[in-house]
Parts: sequence; structure tokens; C-alpha cells
Amino acid sequence: MRSIFSTAFECLALLLCFEIGGQTPMVVTAQAQSAPSTAEDAVQLIRNYYRWINEKKYPGAFNIWEKREDGNAANGQSFETFESGFSDTASVSVEIGAPGEIEGAAGSNYIEIPVVISATSTDGSQQEFAGTYTMRSSSMADDKSWYIHSAKVKKVKQGIN
Repeated sequence: MRSIFSTAFECLALLLCFEIGGQTPMVVTAQAQSAPSTAEDAVQLIRNYYRWINEKKYPGAFNIWEKREDGNAANGQSFETFESGFSDTASVSVEIGAPGEIEGAAGSNYIEIPVVISATSTDGSQQEFAGTYTMRSSSMADDKSWYIHSAKVKKVKQGIN
């Protein structure tokens, strides 16, 4: 029988691992930035994402994800699913690696940012995840803010003693 903690972290992993096929048009809902976005802006957004999760400010964290026309996040999750995925999470922390180069394509800028995520459940158990976020900003629209476009993050296997 799976524990609630395990299910919660699987939801976190699914949230982070689901990758967009690029077929659904995206719309965004966070505050617009008119100046071109920098790599440091993208890194700061990931810091804010985890700060808001720790503060249980899930609407702020959810709004960092690009949105599809149906209002769900780019990974297909509704706000309710996103929020419930953290129901047994006491805290999370993130170590952010050096961001890649900003690359442009079809009116958008993309950057990959490596992360290592440590999560602690409400029962005190811990898990670690590692991977990358792909961030996107528009190079043509007035809103040049970064948003999470996709995430490839997987649970790190624990060593055997």
C-alpha cells in the first residue's frame, strides 16, 4: 500500500515531469514585463516558484506556469490538481545550476535551467529530484516575462547501503 507521502511526491514528480508537445496555444496570466528577459530573471522566477510553494501561496506558483487557452498549466494541470499535489509537503528547497544560453525560435526565447529539488513531507521523510526547467518568454509581445514551459525532473534514486 502506498503512503500518502509517496502519492504527494509522485504528484510533484508528475507535475514537474510532464512535457508539453507544443500543440496547444499558450496564454499567460502573470504580471507582464516589457523589457527583454535575462537568464537571471528566469533563475529568479524559479526561486520565487519554490518560495511561494513553501509559503503555500499556490496561486502565485501556479501562475509561473505558461497557461493553455483552457486556463490549465502548460503541463495540463488545473490549479486544483496543482495545489493538491502539495497537500503532504512540509517544505521544498531548490539548488539552481548555471542556466544555459538563451535561444530564440519563432518569436520566443527559451532557456534551460538545471535544478536539484529537496522535498520534505509533513511526516518528516525526504526525497530528492533532479532535472531541468525549460523557460519561455516572448521576443515579440509586450509581455517578455519568463514562464515555465516544461519541466523534465525525476526522482533521484537513493543509494543502497
